[in-house]
Formats: sequence, C-alpha cells, structure tokens
Amino acid sequence: MADSGTVDRDGFQLEWVREGHGIPMMVLGSQRFYRRYYPQSLREHFEIVFCDLRQWAPTPDGFDIRTITRDTFSDDVDAIRKATGLDRPIVAGQSQHGSIALAYAAHSPEHVRGVAAIAANPPAGSWDGVESTEDFFQRDASAERVAAHEQNRATHRVVEPMETSQDFIHNYVANGAYFWFDPTFDCTPLWEGVEINLPVMHQLFKPEGLGGYRVDGLEVPVFLALGRYDYGTPFYAWDKARKTLPNLRYTLYEESAHQPPYEQPDEFTADLLAWATGL
Repeated sequence: MADSGTVDRDGFQLEWVREGHGIPMMVLGSQRFYRRYYPQSLREHFEIVFCDLRQWAPTPDGFDIRTITRDTFSDDVDAIRKATGLDRPIVAGQSQHGSIALAYAAHSPEHVRGVAAIAANPPAGSWDGVESTEDFFQRDASAERVAAHEQNRATHRVVEPMETSQDFIHNYVANGAYFWFDPTFDCTPLWEGVEINLPVMHQLFKPEGLGGYRVDGLEVPVFLALGRYDYGTPFYAWDKARKTLPNLRYTLYEESAHQPPYEQPDEFTADLLAWATGL
C-alpha cells in the first residue's frame, strides 16, 4: 500500500501522506501543517492519512472558484478516501477542517466510522444571540493575555486585506493570544512551506460552504474537542449544536485554546483513543 500520493480534483493537486498503524483515520487540511501539529503518539494507535484540501493547493488556470460548495469538499474527501484505500475511517479535522469533516459525515455517513471535530467552526445559527468573540475576550482574558495580544499586534505585521500566504501567517501569529493557551507562542515554524489558497478559503465560508452547514440529527459518532481559552471559536458557540447530536462525546480541554492536540497532546491522544476504540 502506497505511503503517499496525489489526487487530481478538477485540476487541484491534493497531496496525501500515510503514517502510523492501527485504526484508520483521515486528517483533513494541509498535510504539511498537520503532520507537525498532531501528536506523534497518535501514530502508535492510528493509520493516519494526512491530506490536503483545495484551500491548500493552487487553483488551476481557468477554474471558477465560485462553483465550490460543501458538496465539492465532501466529494474531494471521498475521492481521497477511495484513493488511499481507507474503509470507513474516522474523519478528523481541526478548526475549519472539523466542520468539513462533519459536513462530509452528513453527506456520506455510510463511509464514516466517526468524526473527530477539534475546535470546529460551529454550524449555521450557532452565533444567534450569543456573546461575540471580541466581547468574550475582553471579559474573560487575563491581564497578561491582553498585554500579550497588544504586544503581538505591535511586533508582528498585520495585513488587511490578506492577499498572500505570508499575509495569512503574519495575521495568525499577530492574533496568537486568541488561538494559543500560551499567548506568546510563535507558531511560525508550523507553517513552513505551507501555501494557502485564500480565494478558495473565502469561498469555503460563504453560505453555500461552511456558512450554511448543519449537524442536526447527525447519527455518526462525534468526538468534539474544544479549548477553554479559545477566543477564536469559543466553547459556548457549540452549546446549541451539541444538543442536536445524538451520539456525541464532548471534552473541554482546560489548558488549551484553539489547539487541544498540540497543547494537551497526552490527554488528547488518550481521549481520542478511548473514544475510537469503542466505535
């Protein structure tokens, strides 16, 4: 069985890499970033296929990005699943990729053993009537975190509007106090060699993409991992949606922000394995 490859989807070259042994699992998102991000210990228990999605690959000449929908991403995930020979894997994703994993499970539940959604963007309607992320940060963040945020913004370039991969990375680092338990953490090395397709990413969050996805009544088992100090996707944003998932394992990581696998790797590995073993 191959350890790496590329799947051509409408001219997008989606690279994938296989690592580890055990329970089959797909990790969605930039394979370069997430191979560094997820705990090495997972490779002892899971056969993991790390795979790119379209927002991590160049757009082919002449392709109309406006045609991309949630189903486009679901079809891409399924094509990679077939190409890598995975039969009913766990589909895992962090942040936007957790939402894509949930959308894929709703699209093709027969091909999914379970979804590991980590700090996932919540489904449509979740923000109605709840506190904004900025208000939450101002109310909840410690004086040290607020000071670190101000320092980060003063010392790292903030670019609006973003036009390049480096713009995206600069902004992510500058806003690190929203995304990392240690507000002074510099995540730049994780992004080395990663290209970000910003037009595709913008399309992803439109109503025909993640802006309109739902999880109501999704019966596929879901492992939802959220961070207590995540000021980008606060844990409370999932309060309504969690009640609609009949087969949910929910864990709130008390020493994590947007990155539980990276910030609490031992706890995350143990929790994910315990859930996955019971599927």
